[in-house]
Amino acid sequence: MPDADPCAPDVVRPVVIDSPKRLFLLSPCALEREFRWTLPTFPMRLGETSRRAAARHLRRVAHLPALRISPLIGRLPRKDVPGGVQYVVVVRPATGSWPTSVNPSLSPGAQWWTTAELRSARAPVDPVQLLDFMDGYWDGWLPDGEIPLD
Repeated sequence: MPDADPCAPDVVRPVVIDSPKRLFLLSPCALEREFRWTLPTFPMRLGETSRRAAARHLRRVAHLPALRISPLIGRLPRKDVPGGVQYVVVVRPATGSWPTSVNPSLSPGAQWWTTAELRSARAPVDPVQLLDFMDGYWDGWLPDGEIPLD
């Protein structure tokens, strides 16, 4: 799985979800000297939308079946690239549920979590705004479109 290109100013971070309100997080990685559950990160091409970049990577790189991307998009500044942006997009299967092969496609150590499980376990996540963002998505109190998460 490719990491973000440090030369690409913008990246997309898809939140892969399923019907029981679970999100798929990659196994803990060391960020800022602590381990956090994180989202995949993919570089965006110049002029490419976050939704298109997510679809391109998830379909072509991870070989996921047909997917739907929510019109809700979170926007955060990148800490590692001045002026860079990271976009958080919500992705679900177009029909039914994801195949069991979604785990190895994205990361062998990844896990499905609910936001309640993450909060209960006090599991650190990256970005830190992810749990509130997802609760807002599932509860329907976030409007469609791009919203700042910082």
